[in-house]
Amino acid sequence: MRVTCSAGGLIVKNNKVVLVKITYGVNKNYWMIPGGFVEEGETFEEAAIREVQEETGIVARPKRLIGVRTGTKELQNGIELGIYFIFEMELISGVLFADGSEISEVQYRSVDEVLKDLHVVSLTQEILRTYVSALPNSGLSKFGNSIQTNHKYIHYNVYTLA
Repeated sequence: MRVTCSAGGLIVKNNKVVLVKITYGVNKNYWMIPGGFVEEGETFEEAAIREVQEETGIVARPKRLIGVRTGTKELQNGIELGIYFIFEMELISGVLFADGSEISEVQYRSVDEVLKDLHVVSLTQEILRTYVSALPNSGLSKFGNSIQTNHKYIHYNVYTLA
């Protein structure tokens, strides 16, 4: 079985959310939160940071883990398990721009508009819906202290309930 890992970032500012419009695949011409595949040697957090910056021009950092999607699908040569972590991300800097290759447009859009738009991927809508209705400190937050392990990790992140 093949395993793919991906990460995305939800950035909400002044009741507006950053969305990208995809130019390829099954989500072509649909809006969704920025994100993509984890590259070899990256953590989920590093992938979310890189993908958000590549797709939007924004530098942001993960604050908490707000969603996980897992799923299996049939491919021509077997089964694929996909694991997708969604982080609430804090805007650090940058100006919105689309890369013109994978992303045709990037915008801040009002939360209410996004929740009603039929051209927004339903996973994005559900993550946004639960984010808006959740308690401010719900979700899993990055554990700030280092944890001693018996393994030699390159990067080691732990998320716990606040």
